[in-house]
Amino acid sequence: MSIYQDVITDALRHEYGGKRNAAKELARRLLKSPHTVRNWLRGTSTPRGEELLRLMVECKPLREKINQFIEENQQCSGE
Repeated sequence: MSIYQDVITDALRHEYGGKRNAAKELARRLLKSPHTVRNWLRGTSTPRGEELLRLMVECKPLREKINQFIEENQQCSGE
């Protein structure tokens, strides 16, 4: 898996992994199919740009994980 895929899958599983109808509920809020969201939860595919932005609005752990990744990599690059 890529870093992008790891970050998204880990955050989504953390937030929604134990919920029975998570894919359906999240799909409804994001106007996506449950199949698409299940693939994100499984890590077999990842959201594209606009989908990622909508997910970040819905999923606080995803926002936090992305912000953490940015912070860690800015420190490494000296910014």
